[in-house]
Amino acid sequence: MLQDDVWSYCGSHELLIPGTRVVVAVSGGSDSVALLHLLCLLRETCHLDVICAHFNHRLRGAESDADEAFVRELAGSLDVPCETGSEDVRAYASEHHLSREEGARELRLRFLRMTALKTGAACIATAHTRDDQAETVLFRLLKGTGLRGMSGIAPRTGMFIHPLLALSKEQLQSWLRAQGFAWRDDSSNVDARYERNFIRTSVIPVIESRFPAAKTAVARTANMARAACGLFERQTEQVTDNIEILEAGDGRHPGALRLARAALASLPDPLLQYALEEVFATSGVGPSFERLTRSTQAIRNGRTGMRVTLDNRVTLEVGYQHVYIYGAAFTGRVQGPQEIGSFPTTVDWFRRRLTFEEKTPADVPSDLRAVGPKEVWFDLDALRLPLSVRHARPGDRMTTFGGYGRKLQDLYVDAKVDRMLRARRPVVCDVDGIIWVPALARSAAGVVTPESRRFLRIVYYGSQC
Repeated sequence: MLQDDVWSYCGSHELLIPGTRVVVAVSGGSDSVALLHLLCLLRETCHLDVICAHFNHRLRGAESDADEAFVRELAGSLDVPCETGSEDVRAYASEHHLSREEGARELRLRFLRMTALKTGAACIATAHTRDDQAETVLFRLLKGTGLRGMSGIAPRTGMFIHPLLALSKEQLQSWLRAQGFAWRDDSSNVDARYERNFIRTSVIPVIESRFPAAKTAVARTANMARAACGLFERQTEQVTDNIEILEAGDGRHPGALRLARAALASLPDPLLQYALEEVFATSGVGPSFERLTRSTQAIRNGRTGMRVTLDNRVTLEVGYQHVYIYGAAFTGRVQGPQEIGSFPTTVDWFRRRLTFEEKTPADVPSDLRAVGPKEVWFDLDALRLPLSVRHARPGDRMTTFGGYGRKLQDLYVDAKVDRMLRARRPVVCDVDGIIWVPALARSAAGVVTPESRRFLRIVYYGSQC
């Protein structure tokens, strides 16, 4: 059955586990309606807690309001809580100098994140399909993109999961018809003035007339590109994880990022450009081909003091020993402490992600010493809940294995973690104190023993958020 295929896909990509509370983004169209029905069919057997969320963009007047009414009625018929939101997309887009599509997307994503926060959901499910994957990759290729762009839509991006990526729109609509389930069609989806619609309605049909399996082939290519991205990320994270944040900037701009010039220059061009994409994303700048090419040339061959204008507020400058990016709007970011009282749950921390999952004895690796520095296992019964994730604080201490009390500052110094980067590292605590600083040290609390029966697995992921 289709729901079993979806659950199998979720399991293979670690998107959902039993007990997950999930917000489902439902527009009223066939894909999102199918997603809501499928996850509701899995509620009992897989112990999912499903919440429906609908954002009314108010762009199509009565038609938009009818979509919202349809989704409310659908959620009620499935006995699912329904959260709705609405804002003036036109006014927001105008105020922030965005296209209507970009403004709608920003407001919709903000609403979904706030809904997940309000309801305590671990993730947000959207109904992107194999068709959307093909459209996304083709759209990015036509606009110009790198390896990241070719990787398309990932199964998970931060809190967002995409359980339907292996399925086509045709499969979902056939299933809905067979079940007698209704959906609504958005009239704006056929408006060829929008670039994505033009690709969907005009370009892809022409391609498929000659290459019938084009969408499957593009999806396969995206998967291979994503695997390559994982390798590139591991090879560049030493550079991108050691970005210093300079609050003062250059006196004309509000802040700066500083990276070691030698470390950047030591990377071959494909890896250097991949690292710069990460840095540009942190700075709020799109990774265009021209920006990447000019920046790469400046780092390789530029004289000291050479500047590359990235946009009207962000500039890259080559220094003697460092490369600076001025004007990045990130220096004011503050992450407040986040409390975790139940599992599974996910915490986004800057551009990183922490996942917390309760596990059984059958899940525990045979040799816990072999797990990497970004994963840790605890005896859950030996911890005092709730847990919390927070910044390091002056005077922080933790008891490491062997019973040694260490200042967190000394652990940072021993590991050569730059002072400016320490505020970006999360600190995981229980009621009694620090239990883990990802990729640095774990405490002696909650050690797994042969007598342990309940386990907590925490994983610290790379650039997902």
